[in-house]
Amino acid sequence: MKVTKTQAMMFILKMLLEDKEITKEQVLNIIDIDDTTFHRYMQEVRAFFSNFNFPHRLIYLKSSSKYFLEN
Repeated sequence: MKVTKTQAMMFILKMLLEDKEITKEQVLNIIDIDDTTFHRYMQEVRAFFSNFNFPHRLIYLKSSSKYFLEN
């Protein structure tokens, strides 16, 4: 599905908050973006949490290739 950058980032945030963990493949199967864009968006989400003192941290678990939020 073609979406704007804002829509993609909001969708990623929604998935993290609702599903508790996501993989790059899950996101790429729904949103029409490439690997590099995905990683850039994840950095933006991480920066958002940091800049606005969000009560979560974005964590990447390499062993399972999953992203999740840590309180």
